[in-house]
Amino acid sequence: MSTAAIVLMVISLVVLWGGLAASIVAIVRRPDRTDWPSGGEDDRGPGDRPEKPVEHDT
Repeated sequence: MSTAAIVLMVISLVVLWGGLAASIVAIVRRPDRTDWPSGGEDDRGPGDRPEKPVEHDT
């Protein structure tokens, strides 16, 4: 292999593995999102039931 090919291979490996390492560090530092907006289906309490079952048109 020529010198240029080896240098290009090393640069590409550093970019690839560096991106993987940065992704792992980011997910370890902030593993779960805790600032979700209010609302949605999960806001119902255990006694809150809809009057009719939910029907989805498939």
